[in-house]
Amino acid sequence: MQLPKNEKGYALVLVLLVIIFIMIGSAVFMRGSISNAKQQRIVDDNHLAYTAAEMGVDYYKWLYINKFKAERRKIWNNTKLDYESDKIMINNKSITPEKKQEELKQAAKNWQNQMVDQLLNLHFTNLEKTKPDTTDSLQYSILGPVNYTRVKDSADRYIGLLVKGKVLGEYGKGSKRAKSLDFELLFDFPLLVEDSISNPPNNGGNSLTIPVVDIQSLIESNKQTTPCTINPNNEKCLGQKSTDTHFTAINSIVYFPFGYTKGNGNIGIDFKNTQIYSKGNIELPNMNTMNNITMYAEGNIELKNLNGANQANLYTTGSIEFKNASSGYSNSILYAKGAMDGKNTEFKNMKIVVDGNYTGEKFALTSKSVMVVGKELTMKKAGCIYNSNLVVKGNLVVEKSLVIKNNSKVCVGGNIDFNKIDLKTMDSNSKIYFVEEKANPQNIMGKYTNLIPVKESVFKTNPQALYDNCVGGGSGSDSSGITDNPNWEPPEIDVTYN
Repeated sequence: MQLPKNEKGYALVLVLLVIIFIMIGSAVFMRGSISNAKQQRIVDDNHLAYTAAEMGVDYYKWLYINKFKAERRKIWNNTKLDYESDKIMINNKSITPEKKQEELKQAAKNWQNQMVDQLLNLHFTNLEKTKPDTTDSLQYSILGPVNYTRVKDSADRYIGLLVKGKVLGEYGKGSKRAKSLDFELLFDFPLLVEDSISNPPNNGGNSLTIPVVDIQSLIESNKQTTPCTINPNNEKCLGQKSTDTHFTAINSIVYFPFGYTKGNGNIGIDFKNTQIYSKGNIELPNMNTMNNITMYAEGNIELKNLNGANQANLYTTGSIEFKNASSGYSNSILYAKGAMDGKNTEFKNMKIVVDGNYTGEKFALTSKSVMVVGKELTMKKAGCIYNSNLVVKGNLVVEKSLVIKNNSKVCVGGNIDFNKIDLKTMDSNSKIYFVEEKANPQNIMGKYTNLIPVKESVFKTNPQALYDNCVGGGSGSDSSGITDNPNWEPPEIDVTYN
């Protein structure tokens, strides 16, 4: 069979067209793949450049932080001595008290500012020139001069130093990818002299001012006859002795003629902005919150599972017992004519008077608290006293260890065992006043300047003279009140990606 003459070579042309189409398509796909690979490599290189810059920020951050931590204690102590020297000179001047106070305030400000200047001028300047260890392909360096800014408070005192810089990160060999990061690093300085202690009185510490309270008379004068609603709010009312429901009293005065016992221990209790008067024991097995209350009891007060208390004053003719308590109790007055069992409660900014014995497991007295124990104080576990004062008129029994720091005072009229007290961590502004003959071991005398003994014959003549060192009126310490170990806030860093 013969093909028509006009169809000769048609298949060859078709094959050639297909081949050309495949070649063009392949070229397009290859070009896209090569472009994508190149683009991915650029992205990876940029990421690695940022990684190099981040490594640089981390390097310079720790370069400054480590230098700060290495030098700050020396700067603080040297400045403290300089201020105390100025203070002695100012106090010896024949000028008015107002003028002395003005000069002391100025001296404190000058030395506060000197601390920040010392850090900058002696330790930070040119620190950025320290050469880091980098590789050939991954490098970082700090660009240009580092900017230092002194941070001031409202009294024009330097309270911090802000370090600003730019770090360049580079990746690659030859043609390098480069990215930069800006960083700000803030170093806070505590105040060398607080406004309230630029010229403190030599009274040995915080004073104890608990108003004289006739508990029974107050209860009698606040008798109520109108029964309380289920949860009194803004009422003056007569409470039931026991209840099994959740009991809340807010903005009220509640009188319990026969005491109060919470029947169901699984249901909580809340007292807020309320006064409680009770002619018997108060037992609160599940105390959720106590905020801005005052409680008077002619009997004992028992608190179980206390979940925090603030401005919650307790006055009792009997004892106070915390059961299973592990939360904080703050800004309040506790007064017990009997004993007190504190369990694991931490007392913050408290005024506490216990006429009898105090016992507890963990013991924590902090934040300018003052505590007076009329008989024996026993700590069954570890204890700490920070920036607070403690008077124990009987024996101080520490079964494990006791840490005393931050301008604290402890006065003990009975036996004291210094083997249980961490004397090595005591700062120079913390003091222990004690009866020499009642101390153990006896060879401790004279080894530590902040252990101040008194002869037993002198103590028997006037015991209060020893206690006044811790609650005001005693000779106390003649130091400036500046701690050796201030609270340093951790440096803060902020990074900006360019």
